[in-house]
Amino acid sequence: MAFCLPIEEANKIKEAIRSGKLSPEKLNEMTSQERRNFLANFIGKENAKEVNLLFEKKLLLKNQERAMSDWAREITGLSKEQKEATLEKIRKTYAEKKRRLQDPKENEKFLNEIVSDIYSRKFKTETTLEEAQIITELSQDLKRAREKMNEDFTWKTEEDGLNFGAAKVAVDNYIGGLKAEANKELFVNPLKVRGLMEKARAISVDAKIALNFIADNSRSIKASVDNSLWGRQGIKALFTKPKIWANNFAKSWQDISTTIQKGNEAGEAILDGVKAEIYSRKNYLNGRYELGKKLDIGTGEEEFPTSLPSKIPGLGRLFKAAEVSYEAGAMRLRADIADVYYDLAEQAGIDMTNKIEIGSINEMVNSLTGRGRLGRLEGAGKAINSVFFSAKFFKSNLDTLTVHAFSGDFSNFAKKQAAINLLKMISAISILFLISSGFDEDSVEWDTRSANFGKIRLGNKRFDLTGGMSSLIILASRIVTQQTKSSVTGIIKDLDGGFGSPTGMDILWNFTENKFSPMFSVIKELIAQKTFDGEEPTLVNQLTNLIVPIIIESGIDASKKEDLANTLLVLIADGLGISANVYSYNNDWNIKPGKELTQFKEKVGEDKFKEANDKYNRLVNEKIVELNKDSDYKKLDEEDKQKKLTSEKGKIKSKIFREHRFKYKRTK
Repeated sequence: MAFCLPIEEANKIKEAIRSGKLSPEKLNEMTSQERRNFLANFIGKENAKEVNLLFEKKLLLKNQERAMSDWAREITGLSKEQKEATLEKIRKTYAEKKRRLQDPKENEKFLNEIVSDIYSRKFKTETTLEEAQIITELSQDLKRAREKMNEDFTWKTEEDGLNFGAAKVAVDNYIGGLKAEANKELFVNPLKVRGLMEKARAISVDAKIALNFIADNSRSIKASVDNSLWGRQGIKALFTKPKIWANNFAKSWQDISTTIQKGNEAGEAILDGVKAEIYSRKNYLNGRYELGKKLDIGTGEEEFPTSLPSKIPGLGRLFKAAEVSYEAGAMRLRADIADVYYDLAEQAGIDMTNKIEIGSINEMVNSLTGRGRLGRLEGAGKAINSVFFSAKFFKSNLDTLTVHAFSGDFSNFAKKQAAINLLKMISAISILFLISSGFDEDSVEWDTRSANFGKIRLGNKRFDLTGGMSSLIILASRIVTQQTKSSVTGIIKDLDGGFGSPTGMDILWNFTENKFSPMFSVIKELIAQKTFDGEEPTLVNQLTNLIVPIIIESGIDASKKEDLANTLLVLIADGLGISANVYSYNNDWNIKPGKELTQFKEKVGEDKFKEANDKYNRLVNEKIVELNKDSDYKKLDEEDKQKKLTSEKGKIKSKIFREHRFKYKRTK
């Protein structure tokens, strides 16, 4: 974007020129640093840097060359040949200055501090002269490596290509490090600043830093200690490009093994190596990966906003292994799949220089690998992810199911490919469900109003084979039909807000809170004074929300309800990204117990009360299974089904009370 000096500052410059305090002649006699300091007196430090850069780049060299050329033409006593020779020398001199400005050779002194200012503006971070020298040297290495490339964007040897990729990674890493250091926010001690407003501002800054720290690290930890890309964000690739998926899935285990055995530096080397290999590819070199809407390569993944947990002694390697597996796998998947679609587009006669055509392919591939585009909200991605766990993953599922209806500027070719992909996914998932239902009819739910839709059910365990896409279908179905089907009892209820019935807003809110980030889930539960399971918030359960990885949380939950074999099954599935949930009918008598249960607890004591509660839930679950297989029960309407189930639950509770010789005594 072109630099524009604010009108107030421009007026200050004009006044300085009119008063004689500032003139081009004075500026021309100064060094770059002197000029910046001088201009800062009038228009401030940042504006001075921009004005100085403009002066040196657009005026200084150009005007000096013109003046010298005019002088050479006007001087007398020289022959025509001598004048031409002088002019040629002047042109060469200023061409050399221009080269030194834009492309200095190795170990060559910079032309003042111009390059430092150029880099500061280009990379949006303060760049010292020494740092600019390093950037230039790294850039020269990159340029020399690229010179070995063939005209058709291929390499004479694989080594040449990888050397170029490594040089590109070196430049990116160095500049990325400078940006990270420049953007690092530091705590401000409110006691060391003066004034009420400054103290309030310091407290605000500290609170923001603390919240970002908690939000980023809790999300990273929750997403760690697994290899979940393949069954969650990457499952769409399994159903559409299975060979590419399988090849990269196998590589991910080698990434994990190497990182755990050799440490975090080996993990970083893997990520650098993956990026270097991708940068050496023809479709990076010819610009397709970055044409229009860019293919997300080397931009980081929202599931891992920070690598800080990798520094935890001992456990850090497990975190790093999960991060490396995820990021390396996602980059490989995107590049491999994009290459296939570029070839298809070329064969279809698509203009491969068209930003919309190539950008649409890139966006489609990003969505296939769990990376949706947030559009105008892209710049607010960090803030959005502080509230929601994976906003881009959610958008990728929405894009896939709607064939990118909300993408805008999406080409017909890409829409056709997205539609084909959706058809492949529906077909593959349907085949899996048909096979499962052939073994056990109750293992598959075809009713889209039930939370069991899109999952395979084994007893009380549900395994999501859609990578989260089924939740969007369930939400839409419930809102459109204004009905919901219990995933436990199978009873259908209208969303009319009647006794025991939710409303449409309840359904929407439940869907939304399931997408909250760990930090925001804690905030929500502390405000409501109730956890997702209906319990009272405690230090233990809130810390669990923040720092226990999802896979471990699922395992702990499963171990309370299932035997060892089934718990291991849940752990394996969740570790591969296939979300596994274990739930059944569960009525916790400690939550709003009422007078009857309070009396019962007082009579039998805490231990017997819990034992009776567990038995009640077990017997009710057995009765639900029995009723759902009863042909007469199935013929009942929903209201009568509910009455029958309520009656059976009452009988079970009465039986348990009799076993403990308890009879409720009504009180006034």
